[in-house]
Formats: sequence, C-alpha cells, structure tokens
Amino acid sequence: MVLDYDVIVHQVVTHTVLVSVRQDWATGKVADDGHDDATQVGVIRIDTRTMTIAPLTVNLEDASIWSGTYAMFQLGAHHILEGTDHLLFLLILLLPAPLLATGNRWRGLASTRTAVGRIGRTTLAFTVGHSVALAVSAFGRLDIPAQPVEAFIAFSILVGAVHAIRPIFPGREAVIAGGFGLGHGLAFSLTLAEMHLSTSQLALSLAGFNIGIECMQLVLVLLTLPSLICLSRLHGHAALRTACAGLTAVAALGWLLDRLGLANPVARAADSAGTHTSQLLLVLVTGAVLARLWTVAPHGRGDPRRSWRFAHRS
Repeated sequence: MVLDYDVIVHQVVTHTVLVSVRQDWATGKVADDGHDDATQVGVIRIDTRTMTIAPLTVNLEDASIWSGTYAMFQLGAHHILEGTDHLLFLLILLLPAPLLATGNRWRGLASTRTAVGRIGRTTLAFTVGHSVALAVSAFGRLDIPAQPVEAFIAFSILVGAVHAIRPIFPGREAVIAGGFGLGHGLAFSLTLAEMHLSTSQLALSLAGFNIGIECMQLVLVLLTLPSLICLSRLHGHAALRTACAGLTAVAALGWLLDRLGLANPVARAADSAGTHTSQLLLVLVTGAVLARLWTVAPHGRGDPRRSWRFAHRS
C-alpha cells in the first residue's frame, strides 16, 4: 500500500513521521496483551532539496496465512509458559497423582503406571476443557469481563492446593481439571478477543494458538513427570508436598483477593515469581535427580557401626 501523509511535516520541516505496525496477522505480527511492541516499517520526512513529501510505500508481499498461524502458535506457547496461574493449577493437581488416598489422607504410593495414567488423564481433561471454552467464546464473540474469569482461576488454584494437602476429590482429578479448564479457556480467549480478527483468521488463529498451548503444556508435563514420581518416593515427601501446596494456597489466596480488588503484596510476589518459570522447573528437576541418587545410593557406606558389626561377625 502507499501511505500519503503530511500532517505537521508540511509546516515543520524538521518533523519526522515514524510509521510502524503494531498488529498484522498475515505477516506474523500479533500484539500480546496490549503490549505496544510495534515494528517500524518506514519513515516519512520532507525532502529539503525539493521541499516535497514523498508518500511511503509499505510492502507486505511476504504475508501469508501460514505466517499468521505460526505466529499464533508461538503466542500460545509463550502464553502458557508465562501464564503462571494456568501452569500452577495443572502442576498442583498433578502433585498428588503418584499417591493413594485412604479416608481423608494421602497414604501409600501408587504404581508408576497408575501415576502416569492419572497424570495423562488430568492433563488431557484440562486440555479439552479450556479448548472447548476457548472455541465457544472466540467464535461466539462473547464479551467476557476479565475480573471474574481471573478470580475463578485463582479460586481453582486454591482448591487444587487444598486437595494436594488433604484429598477432597480423590480419583476425580480429571473431572475437576476439565471443569476448571473451562474457566482457564475463557482467560485464553481474552487474548484472541483483543485482536479483532476476521472469521477465517480467527479459525486459523484458534488452531495455532491452541496447538501452541498444548505443545508447551506437554513439554512442561514431560519435564515435571519424572520429578513428581521421584519426589513421591522420598521419606519426607509428605512434608515437601504440604509445604509446596501451602505456598501455592497462599499465592492463590493473594491472587484471589487481588482479582477482587484488594491489592496485596502476596499477589505481587507471586506475579514476580511467575516470571522465573524456567528457573523453578530447573530447581524441581534438580531436586528430583538428587532425590533419585539418594534413594538408589547404598546406605550405610562408611557407617562405623555397620563396619563394626561386620568385623564382629567375622
């Protein structure tokens, strides 16, 4: 396209107009959560030799539906990676997956096969829940207030944290994940709604965005799965699980109050911690590796009492 623009420039010869694109779906330029990270495409200024203002030609010939779809795929992956609340809800539901519930307490360990099955069903249910809500709200062009959706998500994390301490819906984690996933899907749809896409662009964006979310979610689950199983085999797992769930509950309560209009330092601290997702996952994986090495290492090596008993029997 050709942009002919001379506002101010025709009167102030030193004035320069910077032309930028904030959002252009077909070239893979999408705006995320209102961040103004526009890309400059040209400059309009007066030619002091001829005192004319030449129009600016903007070339978008590299545009394609694949550029837009791939950009939405990247946005979806980035969204779940930085969406601390979504990721935390899933992880807190998966935390007691390797355990067996007896009465109102977590007692005993499930087999590895059972734990993997529970984690798979819970993850799949969460995926289906937010995918359905994302599609319905996006194609229905629903005008959903952000505050109640965000408050619902904080409440879901709080429920998951309580369940990790004391089982309140043992064996039904997949059902709960699917139900709460509907609310998380509404939050995802707010990102698409801000882009004001056409119906065809919305369909491709929905597919790319959702696939990006699921791929990143699958990667994160695969990274944490061995850690969750290894940590559940530790003798101090109950205390560690309770501590993690307690911290999550505090963060969720802070978020809930913040979403209801009561700003608090807990919510700000939780948001700050959420910017270090990769570091937190690294700590979890490292802890699991060390725990595994500790459990398989021969105990008592170098223990003088064992050495004495061996010598005494000889």
